Amino acid sequence: MKNLSFALLFLCSIPAFAEGKLSDESQAGVVITNGNSHTQNYNVASITRYAWEKNTLELKGNYLRAVTSGELNSLNWLVSLRYERSLKDFLKGFVSETLEGDQFAGVMQRYNTDLGAKYFFYNTEKIVTWFGEAGYRYTNEHNTNGLTKGYQKARVYTEAENFFNPTTSARLWLEYIPNFTLPEMWLLNAELSLSSALNSTFAVKSAYGLRYNHSPVILSAQKTDSTFSTSLVAKF
Repeated sequence: MKNLSFALLFLCSIPAFAEGKLSDESQAGVVITNGNSHTQNYNVASITRYAWEKNTLELKGNYLRAVTSGELNSLNWLVSLRYERSLKDFLKGFVSETLEGDQFAGVMQRYNTDLGAKYFFYNTEKIVTWFGEAGYRYTNEHNTNGLTKGYQKARVYTEAENFFNPTTSARLWLEYIPNFTLPEMWLLNAELSLSSALNSTFAVKSAYGLRYNHSPVILSAQKTDSTFSTSLVAKF
């Protein structure tokens, strides 16, 4: 897996010598209340892509933090680097490296290395986009209880977006991660969102997300986490 990580770092230098297209999609949501209750919720995310010829390099990150009456009660984050290569018009291969953490779920740091394929069922711009991904994942996890362990996994993912008109769309994605090392430790994640463009650059996005962990690291922790967010999205 170390060789795969080194390969990803090497791929970062390719765009410096290749002529291509750079794009970015960032979103931010902030909720602050004072008076009878004091809350501060922050949610930011960003996806930056560089595409050249049949290649795409993607850098993604997100950060969620929630404080109530001065007490931190939610904190999770993710950073990932991904390389894709078009094999056919409807098929791509990919490799990625992800670092994530969720303190209140008992995960200090989780390293995910992925290798797989991406298949487009429909790919009509501004009408319908639907694709699926499947591949192998190796996870190295450092938990808040001091334990460190590696897991052999798979990852199955699908995402569909439907445009009701040129400015409004709905998106649904679903991710299933079985664990071959410890079968009871499987994960299921999903999100449904609605986006409405304000102009050619900005849009408003409302999303409801679910994260299910069948066997949490902290035995007393809830198996299901849900979030509802409204964010301002900027595309460049």
